[in-house]
Amino acid sequence: MIALKSDLFSFVLKILLSALVALSAGDLCLSMIYVADYGLFNDHFYPAYGFVELISTILYIVIAIIFLIWIYRVHMDLNRLYLRYPRTPAEALLGMIIPLYNLYGIPSTFMRIGSRYQSTPALRRAGGWISGLAVPLVLLTLVSGFTNQAVAGADDVSGTLLFASSLISFAVYVIYLALALLVSRGLHYTHARIEDEPGAMTFDAEPSERPELPFPVKS
Repeated sequence: MIALKSDLFSFVLKILLSALVALSAGDLCLSMIYVADYGLFNDHFYPAYGFVELISTILYIVIAIIFLIWIYRVHMDLNRLYLRYPRTPAEALLGMIIPLYNLYGIPSTFMRIGSRYQSTPALRRAGGWISGLAVPLVLLTLVSGFTNQAVAGADDVSGTLLFASSLISFAVYVIYLALALLVSRGLHYTHARIEDEPGAMTFDAEPSERPELPFPVKS
């Protein structure tokens, strides 16, 4: 059986997203100190805050590139593992990068993956989570963009605004990590099942419900 096209990028993406979530958690803690005691933050934690922000920004850019490659290769796998999968790798990629259209493209991409996973009993819960997280991801990403711009453009940042910005960014990164884990898990399950029972997951229906083919399925 041919290996998953997305396997390497899933591994790298999960590691990088885990690191970004950890950095974002640190940023959230520092913002709480900012709210509680600005003097303490300014005297002792400001350099650490600047370092976390710098590393997070660099990591975010790297992750954005890896994510686009990953989503393309995930759809290469989906089109190979599922018969008549409704979105090609190129369509999925364009749905992520075209401004305004990606407000539809991002949630619909994950909702389709979730919907397809839910047709398999063992992946029903994972598919439900993927579909359920799709819309909150877009909404929180939009709000995060506004709050980050507000923080960057403010001469005197309020503690509430800084904390809200950190909290929303943290939530966005956690959702991306959860989606990467769930999508990867589903692909691995589907891939393993096909290895055990060739052709079993190339149809939407369960194996017992699949129509008879006019030709034998090759192992």
